[in-house]
Amino acid sequence: MVKLRRTTRRIALSGTAILAAMTVSAGTGWAQEAPSGQPKGDGETTVDEVVVTGSSIRGVPPTGSNLISVTREDIEIIGPVSTPDLVATIPQLNSFNTAPQPALGGFGSFAPGMRGLPASATLPLMNGHRLVAAAANETNPDFPLIPGLALERVEVVADGASSIYGSDAVAGVVNFITRKRVSGLEISASYGAGDDYQAGSIGALIGRTWDSGSILAAYQYSENDNVAGGDRDYRLQDFRPYGGIDTRSTSCPAPNVLANTSFYSVLQGAPGFTGLNYCDNGAVADLFPRTRTHSLFLSGRQDLGAAATLWGEMLYSDRKDELRVAPPGQTVFLFNSNPFFQGPPGATNEYVLFRPDNLVGSDHFTNTDDRKVGNASIGVDFTLPRDLNLTVYGSYDWADNDAFIPQINATALAAAAAGPTTATALDPFGNGTSPAVRAAILDSATDVGIKQRVSLGAVKLDGPIAELPGGSLRFAVGGELRRETFEQRGFVGASAVPEDLDRDITSVYGELFIPIIGEGNALPMARSLSLSISGRYDDYSDFGSTSNPKIGLNWEPAEGVAVRASYGTSFRAPGLRQVGATVGAYYLSAAQAATYANDPTRGAAQVNTVYLLGGNRDLQPEEATTYSVGVDVNPVFLPDLRVSLTYYNIDYTEVIGTPAVPYVFTDPTFAPLVYRNPTPAQLSSLLALGTPVNLPAPLPAIGNVLDLRLNNFGVRKTDGLDFDINYRWPTGFGAVFADLAGNYVLNFDTQFSPGTPVSNSLRLGIPRWTARGTLGVNAGALSVVGFVNYRDGVRNNFTTPTGLQSYKADPYTTVDLRVIWALPDQGWTKGGTVALQINDLFDEDPPFFPASDGIGGAYNPIGRTVAVSLRKAF
Repeated sequence: MVKLRRTTRRIALSGTAILAAMTVSAGTGWAQEAPSGQPKGDGETTVDEVVVTGSSIRGVPPTGSNLISVTREDIEIIGPVSTPDLVATIPQLNSFNTAPQPALGGFGSFAPGMRGLPASATLPLMNGHRLVAAAANETNPDFPLIPGLALERVEVVADGASSIYGSDAVAGVVNFITRKRVSGLEISASYGAGDDYQAGSIGALIGRTWDSGSILAAYQYSENDNVAGGDRDYRLQDFRPYGGIDTRSTSCPAPNVLANTSFYSVLQGAPGFTGLNYCDNGAVADLFPRTRTHSLFLSGRQDLGAAATLWGEMLYSDRKDELRVAPPGQTVFLFNSNPFFQGPPGATNEYVLFRPDNLVGSDHFTNTDDRKVGNASIGVDFTLPRDLNLTVYGSYDWADNDAFIPQINATALAAAAAGPTTATALDPFGNGTSPAVRAAILDSATDVGIKQRVSLGAVKLDGPIAELPGGSLRFAVGGELRRETFEQRGFVGASAVPEDLDRDITSVYGELFIPIIGEGNALPMARSLSLSISGRYDDYSDFGSTSNPKIGLNWEPAEGVAVRASYGTSFRAPGLRQVGATVGAYYLSAAQAATYANDPTRGAAQVNTVYLLGGNRDLQPEEATTYSVGVDVNPVFLPDLRVSLTYYNIDYTEVIGTPAVPYVFTDPTFAPLVYRNPTPAQLSSLLALGTPVNLPAPLPAIGNVLDLRLNNFGVRKTDGLDFDINYRWPTGFGAVFADLAGNYVLNFDTQFSPGTPVSNSLRLGIPRWTARGTLGVNAGALSVVGFVNYRDGVRNNFTTPTGLQSYKADPYTTVDLRVIWALPDQGWTKGGTVALQINDLFDEDPPFFPASDGIGGAYNPIGRTVAVSLRKAF
């Protein structure tokens, strides 16, 4: 089978990382490293150099920071279909123990947040290089969809890292590192099934190495079914038995009416008008989308003599998501002049609340998002005198999105409701609506095409400066020029939404590694002591500049005990879409404002209101101050035990968002955003900022204007512990191994602005604990590994008939099982492995909560799946 050379130096391994290391060393079921001097066989992988994440100096690990590693061996054991599936096994990431899918209803990024913070605060990389945003609704970098056979390992720096990488590295960095030197052919295939669900993938990798270089190509195709809400019987919407309210919809395929509103005050359900019709609109909507993905990775290296190496890489992926959503509920006003009018006896007019299944011809709409994404880099590494290294490289990344969201044409619907003949009228009760009227009502959608581009040129010089008693004093300096563009074309309904956004970024950075104490001058209680100082300056053409330093310390007081600490600042530049997205101007009548934008200073006399939503060119970067302290223990007297514990603290300010309407009226921070009784000049200038969305013509008198465009308001403060404990027992038949890794949040406080009350997010949906336990046995050619995934129960508020109450959901715990058989190493089975993968072995229902479909916290809607996979090397 494929031979894998293990990384020999790691810091704070995750549960899966240590599992793989133990499995490889435990017995003959996993191929061992070839002894030095032996020839390399077909299909064997070699690693020229170990490069870690979090430092710009080659060969120097991230000083002071916690590094979590998921290795190639882990990937083969876990058997993920995609990179998002793989990182969902890391407890520090928000996607842990879920079935990852794009955010924002399918039109956002795959990148999950870390430790409860937003996804935009974690920077994804591929081989240390920035990636393009690949989402229709976001401009923060997205996770790469790398073919599984091409992925070497994933490294997570769970610490602020803007001093090295710049924007977005607030909570940490996730670096996807690919394989580089493979000789031979590898193939893989998998098929899995669950309750109303199927998924499969096929992949191949081919590589060739020679003395001066290598080339590699990998491809993967994968697809999966959708999971609809109606496929899962744990969903609820009527919470009256649990002290809540009935959240079922009254806009149903069988309509409800409010007749002669001056005489009747209750809804009545068609066709009998003796009761009320309820429906579960979530039953027809997807909990998980149907998806198909093609991904292709290419890389190559070639020595150009003894002092230079030319290298290049390219990842291309083509993904299509189809997400079913319920047709949006509609409300129309009918007179009895409409030929399809129905109502209680004596009714002459009515409001009709209905779900337009008869118009759509189905119980759902299908939203689609096609994303074609490429990330390409090429460069030259130069070996200079005095062991210096110079790298010059460039990158070009691109992403094209075609997003389509069907909608109802509200203007055509209202006109049809007033239609006096069967040829022109709407029939909300049946199928009487004419084809022409139906076509006009369905002639509306959000249909946009988005192109995002990132081009970068970079240079870096690193190497030793001098030899100190403690070791080699090393440095790195570098600079980057980067250009980002965002172009959008298309329509939201009848409104064109063109956007052309761009920015230029100039960056310089430096890092110094100082080995104060080492083998040459070790002292009692100081076997080693090293210091890292780094800093970066970034200048953005659209909002200005920012500087971010960091200091890290490693101290080894005794053999087998290492202490580390770090302190620094980080930032996140506002996304291009956040800066320049189209601003919409929306209208609320006084009656609507009483519900959605109630101004407490006006009492019962609410007013017509206009509010603005969208980008803001005055945005400034989000900022954070982070520090951490950790200890790693590998006792001399117990060499198979490893323990890691890290305390982290993050103070995240100027977080970009839209203020909640109640706080707009009560928090002095937001006072400048409220314009009461605007003058004609004020109203005109404010309306000029946005594109009219639903403004009536002529516009009635406006009492309030709310500027709800994105702005720097939020504050988030959190601290907690990361931990990892693992042990291995050698046995006569192989080995038994165990691990427990996870995250414990001590505090998580959130404010909408510095002037609003502090909210404890641990009481508003953030889990305190996440953990992954591992227990495995390696016996010859057979390995059996079990994983227990734990997400602590979340506390949140739910609505009752008289107000709000708090409810604590139970924890969510799932069990995964892997059984891996290395086929006989001879004949046609040579190099082959068969694996049985069972996720969510006991088909665990999500924890109950008396709101939100009856589900408390993030979970995996797919449930138990059983998959068989085959991998073979030639």
